[in-house]
Amino acid sequence: MDRHEIYQFDAFQVDPHAWRLLRNGREVHLEPIVLKLLIYLISHRDRLVPRRELIDTVWRDTVISDSALSQAVARLRKALDDDPRAPRYIETVHSQGFRFIAGVEEVESDAHPDHAAGPKKATTARRALALGIISVAVLIGLIILWPEHVSRDSSQSGDVRSLAVLPLNNLTGNPEQDYFIDGMQDTLITELSQIPELRVISRQSTMRYRGSDTAMPEIARELGVEALVEGSVLRIDDQVEVNLQLVRGHSDEHLWAARYEREAAHIFELFREVAAAIAPVIGLETTGRPAGPIDPRATRAYWRGLGQMDRATPGSLQVAIEQFQLSVSIEPGFSLAWGNLAAAYAMYAVRGQVPSREAIENARAAAMKAIAAGDNAYIGYAALGWVRLWTLDLPGACEAFHEALRINPSAPFAMHGDADCLLLNGHMDESVERTRELAMINPFTFVQNLPLSFHLYLARRYDEALEVTLGIQERFPNAPVHTNLFLIYWAQNLFDEALEEERQWLRLQKDDELLAALERGLADAGPTGAQRAMAETLVARSGERFVNPFRISEAFARAGAVEEALFWLDRAAEEGSFELTHLAFRQDFEGLQSDPRFQELLTRKGLRQAPATPQD
Repeated sequence: MDRHEIYQFDAFQVDPHAWRLLRNGREVHLEPIVLKLLIYLISHRDRLVPRRELIDTVWRDTVISDSALSQAVARLRKALDDDPRAPRYIETVHSQGFRFIAGVEEVESDAHPDHAAGPKKATTARRALALGIISVAVLIGLIILWPEHVSRDSSQSGDVRSLAVLPLNNLTGNPEQDYFIDGMQDTLITELSQIPELRVISRQSTMRYRGSDTAMPEIARELGVEALVEGSVLRIDDQVEVNLQLVRGHSDEHLWAARYEREAAHIFELFREVAAAIAPVIGLETTGRPAGPIDPRATRAYWRGLGQMDRATPGSLQVAIEQFQLSVSIEPGFSLAWGNLAAAYAMYAVRGQVPSREAIENARAAAMKAIAAGDNAYIGYAALGWVRLWTLDLPGACEAFHEALRINPSAPFAMHGDADCLLLNGHMDESVERTRELAMINPFTFVQNLPLSFHLYLARRYDEALEVTLGIQERFPNAPVHTNLFLIYWAQNLFDEALEEERQWLRLQKDDELLAALERGLADAGPTGAQRAMAETLVARSGERFVNPFRISEAFARAGAVEEALFWLDRAAEEGSFELTHLAFRQDFEGLQSDPRFQELLTRKGLRQAPATPQD
């Protein structure tokens, strides 16, 4: 038996090897990052650990603020029943850091022999050894006679509450089949995400490990998960062979393995079986929903659409929409295809390529089809939540997001929507923490990190917003953060920095006309002149093609042109611009706050008034 040191204090035991906290022999469930924080504090208990050191070592590549660290410490104290006013375990040195102050004994994990037992103990040991040999022989026989499934007893594997599915290896040798392999990974993630109490990392955050030689424990640490699924796919015509294994993240311990062979039409059934097999191994249960066959042509179109959605450009979104439409034309009851069609329409609305109302109504219709199909309806509820939010039906939106999260607690777009519900219901700090949670479970997906930046901005926590956004820019050099940085700098009256971010964004968009207007207006009348010149250029452009009226309104508002800003804001309300959702919280519309027409618009649209003062 492997022997390793564990930490013991009062009624608690911390086992860094098994990655768990026990109290009086019973496991205390902690988020992986909070347990990691505890282990770090104990292992450095001889000194005060600075806040910055904890952020840099415990969270590593994840960008967090001091408040997130404080909340993690608070959750740890709650698990230990530690009173911060009279601490027994964790001492806080104000603005400096934390120190673990309890007496700790380091003991070996199997160092509790009963020496008085004598011969009886030895007899028991010999009997256990004999039984063990028999068990191994039986196991080998099962492997030989039943090679498709090899698993470990869940009592030996321990509970797992978070995992990631790594990119599956493409054994076909044909790179053109990558979209097929990626789609199978996404399907497995979808099925595992619907196991209650299990947090599953998004596919976009795991793609960086394709072909990587990074060790499993390191991957698990970077993703903040307890277990990893890896495997391979071999496709020959319409026959698919899938080999999978589940390993414990911190130790690379093998927990379960299986091999499946299916016709392509039964792929979704296959992965539902996988979820049902993995659930008991990690100490959870699954609903065991049935799955029928899906025409492989519909599946292929659906997976091609997912690949195009990942790129998130106007052209790729249009291709994604076409692929999802093809998929549902072949399989009208394919809920995932309908749901992602709704999501693609919603993303199209965000991109401003078509009038918001048109894209939003298309998204609503597809979302209702996804829900009606019944299976995997979470994506339909998530899309419906955004449709309702953008059409200013806040109660209906929050209801839809909650239903999506009930079905799939790891659904990122539903988590994002839930954060907006918290914000618009007046819970600004809780909203920020929800987006922080979203960023932590999708650490390498910039789309799921940007909401934290924006919600900090809306909460008027500008220094934190800037720190987070610059961190996102450092980790994702190609992420479109210039708009967020512009808003943050403008709110802080850092106009030179704000306009430089706007320049960079316009260069990326290859919008020379607006770039010229910015420079012309800046030379004539400073930063507000730059905004007015851009707004007037957009007005002229709107006579030739669609321009989001909200974009015109916000530029006039920053220029201090109240009449023009109100005029285009009213047009945005008629158009159904989705940006109206956060209107009351936008700092750049402060100049309109005292105008009765602005207040009448907020009332007419049922928009919540933002708090009168910023929150710390």
